[in-house]
Amino acid sequence: MLKTIAAAAALVTTSVLAVPALAAPPADQDACNALAFSLAEKAVAKKLSEADAAKVDELIAKLEGQCAEGKLAEAEATAKEAEAAIK
Repeated sequence: MLKTIAAAAALVTTSVLAVPALAAPPADQDACNALAFSLAEKAVAKKLSEADAAKVDELIAKLEGQCAEGKLAEAEATAKEAEAAIK
């Protein structure tokens, strides 16, 4: 019984950690840049088609620009769009 609970808790923890938190705009420019980097790493690991990779690359470049300009609300929307394109 205890092993089952521990396994379930580990599964829930893994599931929660695997999904980037996009419930709110990034808190600051550093968080925004970290989000862009995280999405870029995820895209590389996913081994997307050339067309999909180009689209994601364009979205991440847009996201990085929004981060640099402090447009955190817009960055959140772009990050969501990139996340959807990666899946």
